[in-house]
Parts: sequence; C-alpha cells; structure tokens
Amino acid sequence: MNTAYRSLALLVVATSLWGASSALIARTAATGFAAGAPVAAGGAVSLLLCAVAAGDNPVRAFRAGPGLFLRLGALEVVNLAFYAAALRIGPLPVVVALHLTAPVLIIATHIVRGMRELNLVVIVELVLVGAAICLVAGRPPAGTPAWQVLLACALAVASAASVALLIGLVARESADRATLSAAGLQLLCAGVLGAPLLVLRPPSVVAATELAVIGAALLGPGFACYWWALRRLDATTAGIVGLNEAVVASIIGTAVAGSHVTAATLLAGALVLMAVGLEVRTTRASGAPPPRTPRMPRVVYPRWLFRLRY
Repeated sequence: MNTAYRSLALLVVATSLWGASSALIARTAATGFAAGAPVAAGGAVSLLLCAVAAGDNPVRAFRAGPGLFLRLGALEVVNLAFYAAALRIGPLPVVVALHLTAPVLIIATHIVRGMRELNLVVIVELVLVGAAICLVAGRPPAGTPAWQVLLACALAVASAASVALLIGLVARESADRATLSAAGLQLLCAGVLGAPLLVLRPPSVVAATELAVIGAALLGPGFACYWWALRRLDATTAGIVGLNEAVVASIIGTAVAGSHVTAATLLAGALVLMAVGLEVRTTRASGAPPPRTPRMPRVVYPRWLFRLRY
C-alpha cells in the first residue's frame, strides 16, 4: 500500500476511535468539564505503558521538548473547556457544526500566510466541507435567545481554533518524536492541566472508572494512530479527515440511543470523503511537500528544572 494511503487509513482509524469515544463519553454519568481529565489520564497510562514495553523512554522524550508537550496539553484542555461550555450554553446542532470548522481555519490561515494559493481546488474543498457542516448543523431550535446562540458560537469557534493549532503542532513535530511516548505525554499533560476542572463537577468513582477505560481503549490508541499518520500527511488533510470523528460519533450515538442515522449524516460523510480524496489527489499530483506551519521559537529551560535520573 502507498505510504500516503497508509497514513490516510491510520488517520481514519484515529478519528473513528475518537468518534466512538465521544459517543460513549456522552452516555456516561459525567460529561463536559468533568470528562476530560479521567479520559486523558486513561489514554496516557495505556500509551506510556506500551511505550515502556516497546523500549521507549517517556522521561527522556519529555526532557527533549517539555515546552511542546505543555503547549499540546494546554491546547487540549482549552479545546475541551470551550467545547463543553458551548454545548451547555447553545443549541447542539450549531455548536457541533462550528466545532468542525478547524480544517476551514487551517486552509484560510495557509492562504493568508501565502503558503497556499486560492485556486479552484481549494474553493471546491471549502464548499464541500461547508456543505457537510451545514448538513450536520440542521436548524437551531426555536426560542433560543440570540445572545446565547452568539456566545455558544464564539466558544465553539474558539474550540475549533484550538483544534487547528493542535493539528499544526502535531503535524510539525511528529516526524522527530517517538510516537507512543509523544502521544502519551500529550494526554498526560492534558490530564494534569485539566485536573482542576474536576472541582466544578467531580464524577463518581464508577463514572471516573468508565471514562478512564474509554480513554485507555479508544482515545489513547486513536492518538497513537494520529501521531503515526501525521508523519506523512499535512495539517489540511488531517483537519478535513477530522470531520470523520463527528460522522462516526453520530452513527454510534444513534445506535446506542436506539434511533436511526439520518440521510443528512450519511451525505455529510460522503462530502467529507470527497474533500479528503480531492486533497490527497492534489497533493500527490503536485509532487510538492505539504504546507507546514513555521516552527515556533524554541523555549530554553534551565537544566536544573528537569534534572532527572533514569
């Protein structure tokens, strides 16, 4: 199998695992702010144990780039916090749709920075993604105050911006990192930084255990596949494929709830696949390396701060 298609398949697996985890998290006794830390902790433990078993050294990996993993963890916490707040405030269909605008933000950023031309292919990709978002959004419920809808939309877009930054960081750094250790450290930092949010709504022992198991079985392996895939794929393709998470979450969510998958959801999934195929085909035909976000300045930390013995 071609390397690009193998990476694309891994990315589809990752987003499918995330979609399944989202659907199952929504069915547990604790959701929103309280769900992030236990799920991230469960995923981190499973990945770091696998990393050690494979001969990696997560401590050395963290010391090689502590600033990167702290930024990844902070962005993951911000993403979860903004998204959970938006879901609590605004109409669900609109919030979910705006949360999926990360690929649009990535493409727009590349165009503004001159890293990509606004050609017919880009316009078609944006139209396909936009149509998929509109299908997922549907119509907001009547009677919702305008200020509440606007606030929820702002929070959802802020969450999408955090996702876009996460994708850019992982796409830029994945080639130089041990996959299992890097993915595990990202989730570990997210779990530690998100732990204070548990004070807002502490979950029960049963709920926390369920969330940790979901993280270990679905979220953690998804992150490993994601880091592996982004060794070969660019951020734009990763952002578009990320829409698959919402499609899988909708399908599994409706199956768990005993309802039926709508035609709009299936059509949205087809549009996403068309956009992904167009992006991959265009990248391979051009023969040029995928656009990468410029590296951020390296943060230098004093050695005594991370003086650890192995």
